[in-house]
Amino acid sequence: MKRKALKRGINPIINQKNYRNDLFNSLNNNNFNSEYVHPEVQNTEDNQKNAFDEARKKEIPLRENESNGTQLMDNQIKFYFYKDEEVFQEFTVKSQKYFSNDVVLRDPLTGLWNRVLFEEEIKRLDTERQLPISIIMGDVNGLKLVNDVYGHDYGDDFLVKVAAILRDSCRKEDIIARWGGDEFIILLPKTSQVTAQTVANRISENCQKGKAETIPITISLGIGTKNFPGDQMKEVLKQAEDDMYHKKAIENHLVKDRLFTSLKLKHWKIKQLFHKEGNTQNLLYHQELGKILHLDQQTLNELLSLAALHDIGKITISPHLLLKKEPLTLAEKQILKRIPEISYRILQYFPHTFQIADAALSYCEWWDGSGYPRGLSRENIPIITRISAVVNSYDLMIQPRPYKSPLKLQEAILELRNQSGKQFDPEMVKLFLKIMEGKVG
Repeated sequence: MKRKALKRGINPIINQKNYRNDLFNSLNNNNFNSEYVHPEVQNTEDNQKNAFDEARKKEIPLRENESNGTQLMDNQIKFYFYKDEEVFQEFTVKSQKYFSNDVVLRDPLTGLWNRVLFEEEIKRLDTERQLPISIIMGDVNGLKLVNDVYGHDYGDDFLVKVAAILRDSCRKEDIIARWGGDEFIILLPKTSQVTAQTVANRISENCQKGKAETIPITISLGIGTKNFPGDQMKEVLKQAEDDMYHKKAIENHLVKDRLFTSLKLKHWKIKQLFHKEGNTQNLLYHQELGKILHLDQQTLNELLSLAALHDIGKITISPHLLLKKEPLTLAEKQILKRIPEISYRILQYFPHTFQIADAALSYCEWWDGSGYPRGLSRENIPIITRISAVVNSYDLMIQPRPYKSPLKLQEAILELRNQSGKQFDPEMVKLFLKIMEGKVG
């Protein structure tokens, strides 16, 4: 059922430039081209109503007046018709039919109401009989991370899931809209702040129950309430916005911890596909090599974090591709080559891992400069990356892989020697082999 505001909301909607453009395109596709001309073709010498120079007349598409020197404001629209009132009435019917359609009042992605409709509903419901009236404003956490790591298609799906949670959490009389990119807003007529908080709590609970393929769904929610007729709705809106940003600030650490824990769990499951025995020995090799190089404690901690998280970008790759036994196609190789960049984006997002983000991005760089993604060489590659590349490569050689049998200890050491000065820093290979001398019988 359409609300009254939809029927009388035509003018505010037409005033929005993007909707005007939609209207122009719609009408141009409905054979209006022969019904009007610009006033620039009018004979101005005698100023008579129907005095047009037929030789100069030309048909043009319906559009805003951009060529006759008149500057239209964003909230204005002007048409010039060649024929009589009947044509104008036909245009009016078409425009009203077009703009009375719910489509132009809906957010195209989520199906919720859009900002234009929401602002009209605030005006309509801002009456004494609707008091108290509350607003809940919400900001979705982690959308940028989803977009940067998984891609915008996943980000869109993430927002659609959020919209579904809001629908399930709110009452029929509540008006839910998408306010901006990652912001949503709810208008709750005849609702006190206490009741609005109950709705907000229900939204948060349903977010915890909700499932997404990427990261946990969380929303920072703020509330504003109008209790008295003299209160201004713009102040209520600001109150909800300020409360939302306050909640987002104090919850930021906990939210990011939860997101990171979720991503680490996914990464651990990926690692279990390859390292059934765990990676304790791998970390011990990193630590021992770091101590030989006299790394300070902070750098040593970063080295151990890099050893564990350098390929966290694998969480975005299909396990089928990671475990594929057949030769990889060129497209599949390109997908795998994105792992360092994705790892970089993930690690850069969190305050306790951003220090190792650049080292993770450099993980597939080679000593001789033939690696990727930036073609770094020699000491331009971070030292913790050069250390970890040797240790992890050795670890990969001796582990069984879906597409390759494990090497024996001597074979792995020989391969490290062969790649010294090519793939690996020669000094790191030399020091690591000293550690391994006692393990070779």
